[in-house]
Amino acid sequence: MIFHDHYTSIPPAEIDRFVQAQELGRLITVGEDGTPHLGLYPFVHAGDAVDLHLVRRDEQIADLKARPRCLFEVDEVLAVIPSYWVHPEYAGSATAYHRTVIFECVATVSDEAAAVAAQQLRLLARYQPEGGFRALAVDDPLYRGALAQLAAVRLEITRRRTKFKLGQNRPIDARRRVIAELRKRGRPYDARAADALEWTINGPGG
Repeated sequence: MIFHDHYTSIPPAEIDRFVQAQELGRLITVGEDGTPHLGLYPFVHAGDAVDLHLVRRDEQIADLKARPRCLFEVDEVLAVIPSYWVHPEYAGSATAYHRTVIFECVATVSDEAAAVAAQQLRLLARYQPEGGFRALAVDDPLYRGALAQLAAVRLEITRRRTKFKLGQNRPIDARRRVIAELRKRGRPYDARAADALEWTINGPGG
């Protein structure tokens, strides 16, 4: 992926808002033979770290214990548009819109039941803040078996790379034409894509 300045100059607060709005993220690790491994997980992002959990037998746990450097990525696929929305003849004007944030990280893995339980509580606070479950305790038979199978993974972020590819390379009038076409076409994510392109013109307030 290439990171042109017009796609990467995004206010930090908007990047944080985007990351917090995503339900799942992708963890990329490297196996012993150099094969990349990828997993999709719920996560908690706070400050310079990302928390998630994996089953201890997962190949990515073995990867992280041997090679703790990894990537964690969140993205939002928005829309693909035809070339003639931008240029009547040039096929190269066809493009795709998306928002992507990539964290370069160093991982630590803990099998300690207390660490796993503490992390589970952080995940539950994000995904199930309304409660509706029995208090989590490491010595509770209801949870003991599951906690013994999980590992807590903490990713310390060393670098963040962002690409919001939303037509910023086009003049505002061209973006407005694309926005109108997206709203007219009406595919499931077209309205969201149109809103994202409008953000590049009007800012967070719309």
